[in-house]
Amino acid sequence: MNALDIVLLLIAALYALSGYQQGFVVGSASTIGLLLGGFVAAQLTPLLLDGFDPGIAVSIAALLIVLAGAFLGQAAGAFVGGQLRRRITWRPARIVDALSGAALSVAAMLLIAWVLGVAASGAQLHGLNQAIRASMVLGSVDEALPGGTTRVMATFTSLVDSSKFPRYLEPFTPERIKDVPAPSPAFAQSVGVREAGRSVVKVLGSADGCGRTLEGTGFAIGRDRVMTNAHVVAGVDDPVVAVDATSYRAQVVHYDPEVDVAVLRVPRLAVAPLRFAPRPAESEDPAAVLGFPENGPYDVQPARVRDQQTLRSPDIYSEGTVLRDTYSIYAMVRPGNSGGPLVNSGGEVLGVIFAASVTSKNTGYALTAAQVSEAAVDGSAATSEVSTGPCAL
Repeated sequence: MNALDIVLLLIAALYALSGYQQGFVVGSASTIGLLLGGFVAAQLTPLLLDGFDPGIAVSIAALLIVLAGAFLGQAAGAFVGGQLRRRITWRPARIVDALSGAALSVAAMLLIAWVLGVAASGAQLHGLNQAIRASMVLGSVDEALPGGTTRVMATFTSLVDSSKFPRYLEPFTPERIKDVPAPSPAFAQSVGVREAGRSVVKVLGSADGCGRTLEGTGFAIGRDRVMTNAHVVAGVDDPVVAVDATSYRAQVVHYDPEVDVAVLRVPRLAVAPLRFAPRPAESEDPAAVLGFPENGPYDVQPARVRDQQTLRSPDIYSEGTVLRDTYSIYAMVRPGNSGGPLVNSGGEVLGVIFAASVTSKNTGYALTAAQVSEAAVDGSAATSEVSTGPCAL
């Protein structure tokens, strides 16, 4: 139990007292108002904040809007319920009404806390995020709710999420970050890493369905074939691969929104393919993150493997839960690094970058070479363009 749990339990006690005093009739009316107000606000928030760039300020604004909507709805419901409760005069009925009101108020308060916790778990609010993921109270509420409940709030949670990466963990799963020595800056200048950089490309596209311009990184895996993340090309009809000052039109021939990997066919692309490492990396192994962070110039970041983990997380559309074989790495991973390779000293691909931690600024995640091996084989053989679906959440 952490400090957030203590705060939630204190608030729950206050809600229980308030619910007892109000009774079930008033409590049910105010609870309905609370939930309706919060739900309506959550649906309207993406429309109200649609024109703003994602960031911490937008995340906080979205949470405050939902809180305001919930409290306004609660006040309106309490007023209506108060008018109805005055008609109850039989004493035993009023006792049952009071006890039921206490239970209902606590349940409603915990549900709203869960909604806000789900949303904030993807925002880069490091201290709060860690507390949410470690919360026993919110975790218990999450276990009690039916599966798929988080999907109802997917649009709202994607707005609050300021990381610009898909969620790499379920909302109330604690993040395990193994402590390892800091990576050596000199490793980024090793011969194999420099050679591998020649096979790394920028991937660009416009997702007209959601009005977004997407950018990421990719790397050659064969003749006229580039691997990247599925979320980099989600909803994109005509992706473009840029190498130096030359742009090539590409087609997506393999698309897997569960693993979060895609393979592009890029005619006339003359880039040497990278090889996948024959053996998995071990904890503390040095590595490098290659890519084009924030749609900028080519960048190399030294890295060190923290641990190999199987992460239970939503797919890129938050429509299902998947298990991904990943490396947790000590490195600076930024938006735009998505789809780029994590390479060893020989320039071999250890994995594919797909997420950055929201609790640690020096931690990122890469799909292991074994995890994307099937996509590499299928994508290299595929010749027909496939749909990239809607935009990722």
